[in-house]
Amino acid sequence: MTNKKSLTELKKIRQPQSAAVQRKRGYPKGVMKREEILTGLMAALANGELRNPPLRSIGQALGIEPAHILYYFGSRERLLQAVITRWDEDAMQRAANDLSLDAYADTIQHNLVIPGIVHIYLTFAAEAVDQEHPAHEFFRERFERSRRQLGEAIRKEQADGAIPSEHDANLISRLLIALADGLQLQSLVDPHVNAASDIAAMIAWLRGQ
Repeated sequence: MTNKKSLTELKKIRQPQSAAVQRKRGYPKGVMKREEILTGLMAALANGELRNPPLRSIGQALGIEPAHILYYFGSRERLLQAVITRWDEDAMQRAANDLSLDAYADTIQHNLVIPGIVHIYLTFAAEAVDQEHPAHEFFRERFERSRRQLGEAIRKEQADGAIPSEHDANLISRLLIALADGLQLQSLVDPHVNAASDIAAMIAWLRGQ
């Protein structure tokens, strides 16, 4: 009985793990394929080849079957959320040593050359109002972080005398975020709208310039 039990347990140990378990544990091949899909989609979105695309269009652009995309990401929404998360991480890395208001305007300037990703961001931001949306928590935390960082930048300039101290830093930070998102939406509808220069003009107005 002991030998039979040991053999059974050994067989269980040697059985290949399910695809879900492999993806969860990040097997090298799966990690590489996920990265290939993610970077390929980001490039297609950045150059305007795709705009808020359905899964079939994503597969066609990347030369991969939609079923394979679902295998690695689970759903179109989770794939697009991964795009937004990577875009956000890249933006934070670029601004890691400069959280000033001018750096915020520079970030908006960078976004002008990746309209497809901005389109996904704005679309998901609206959809994520639903608490059940997979990106709801991401956007809640992102808005909170942006408000905090902008508030700190504003208070620093107030301490230096660049921005009048009577302005409410928390209110201004919320208004800047709303202005940036609204202007970026307008720039997608009308390419003549330059969201970055308008944000820069607003910052200059705050400074009394």
